[in-house]
Amino acid sequence: MPHPCLLMKVRLFVSGSAALLAVWLTATFLQDVPVDTYTTFGRGSVPLSAKAGKPAAKDKPVAAVDKREDEIVPVVAID
Repeated sequence: MPHPCLLMKVRLFVSGSAALLAVWLTATFLQDVPVDTYTTFGRGSVPLSAKAGKPAAKDKPVAAVDKREDEIVPVVAID
């Protein structure tokens, strides 16, 4: 078993760190930040994965099910 003095030091360190973190988070939460300090993004700064793709064709279904008597076979149409 560890020495009781060591356990007190660990407990004091953990409690002090938690209190310091709570104070820092509260202070940063309550700080008023002007809107003009935020980074503004231009037109081409959106990643390609976030841009809108082509809309799906309304006349063609994305997926269909081919029902046969003995089994069900899924059919997927990919453009």
